[in-house]
Amino acid sequence: MARTHAPDQTPFAATTLRCATAGEVPGPNQEWEPIADVVQALRASSEGADLHAAVAEAQALGPAQTLFEDQAVLAPPLAPTKVLAIGRNYAAHAKELGNEVPSSPLSFFKPPSCLLASGQPLSLPRGYARIDMEAELVLVIGRRARQIAAADAWAHVGAYLMGNDISCRDLQRSDKQWTRAKGFDGFGPVSAFARLSPAAELPPVDALRVRGLLGDELVQDGPTSAMIFDVPTLLEHLSACMTLEVGDLIFTGTPAGVSALEPGMVTRVELDGPPSFALAPVVTPLT
Repeated sequence: MARTHAPDQTPFAATTLRCATAGEVPGPNQEWEPIADVVQALRASSEGADLHAAVAEAQALGPAQTLFEDQAVLAPPLAPTKVLAIGRNYAAHAKELGNEVPSSPLSFFKPPSCLLASGQPLSLPRGYARIDMEAELVLVIGRRARQIAAADAWAHVGAYLMGNDISCRDLQRSDKQWTRAKGFDGFGPVSAFARLSPAAELPPVDALRVRGLLGDELVQDGPTSAMIFDVPTLLEHLSACMTLEVGDLIFTGTPAGVSALEPGMVTRVELDGPPSFALAPVVTPLT
């Protein structure tokens, strides 16, 4: 795990990093400070410390150095105990697939092995007629949540990512449930950097727009205010039956415009929102 820091020109050795930042999205050859994996410590703690504070206060494992692009592979920024997702959370998306709008959140699991950091290529499984992209805003649990009320939900959101809930429609239709359809390795590309956001600095979530592009073509563009079930409702619903651990991810649903994927394409998922709340996009070359 690493955090942004003051400049230094000594390179890291080749490594794999999980990265989080409370500031701007880092650019190429950003300066980094290696720190202990605070997520593991928070999961083992019973004191309810939050992710943002833990990263800010974490002990450095070495001096800050410049990490050059050819010296590291960016892994997904967190290694969650579980990845949850919400289906049909935008009415227009439910309609485009010929489905009814759900009366309560339609949740499902994606395996952690689906995660893929932005920039890493995805080899699409062969032999299927339709594999779609689904651009989504992803929540990171920052404080353990168990049977919480919607009114208290924001205190348990520690960070944000963008994500792509890639889905095999053939298997959705044939299996009648979604485990295989959404569970292939690499079917959950996410931002390479998690944007830390303490409860006191929450962005105006209703003012955000989720955008999905195939190459240069904008195919998805929907406001998060169009979610059928908002973030507090989702956290209350999910935490009623399971403990949400620090670092767990929740894909919050996709707007209309899901589009078929083919090898050779490049998908991009991004957030359109205030400059003060920039999230790293998700760029995935398809092979």
